[in-house]
Amino acid sequence: MAAIGGTNTASWKKKARNVVGWIVGAAVGSYSGINLLIPLGFTGGAWWIGKKLLRPEKLLFLSAIAVQTGHLIWLSLGLLILGALDANLVDVVVLVVGLTWLFLKPGLGPIVLLTLFQLFALAVNSFAFADAVIGTNPHKALLVHIIWRILGLYFMWHAYIQFRKVVPVETTSAGS
Repeated sequence: MAAIGGTNTASWKKKARNVVGWIVGAAVGSYSGINLLIPLGFTGGAWWIGKKLLRPEKLLFLSAIAVQTGHLIWLSLGLLILGALDANLVDVVVLVVGLTWLFLKPGLGPIVLLTLFQLFALAVNSFAFADAVIGTNPHKALLVHIIWRILGLYFMWHAYIQFRKVVPVETTSAGS
């Protein structure tokens, strides 16, 4: 790598990504307010508990589990507080099943289940977000839902790719 003033290019790129991340995070936080703080707090709590409960070989999946658990808790409490025990419960049920499976046996199966569901829910949230009035509470909450779903997808697949490097996929021979 070429050195620039004693610091390599990769270091500058990392610093630039961090600065952009902080700026975007601050902008989303400023806009969304409590709608961001609640799932962020639940995600932090889920991460802390997961750090204590997960065995070392499963820690690769901690971020994926924590982000989606934080989202699940926020969503569940919101549905209970609003008394909206309707079709939105499918979100809760699929997340509970998928996250339990991912927690107990991390691998491709729970990731595919959660990915298919998160992509469907992301599409639903995106259409609702596009129709919501900017600045309203639903618009702010939907923005956070969208971000949390994207984070969940990213962290699941990132963990799975890292997991595959550590634990190669078993192959079976014909006839066994």
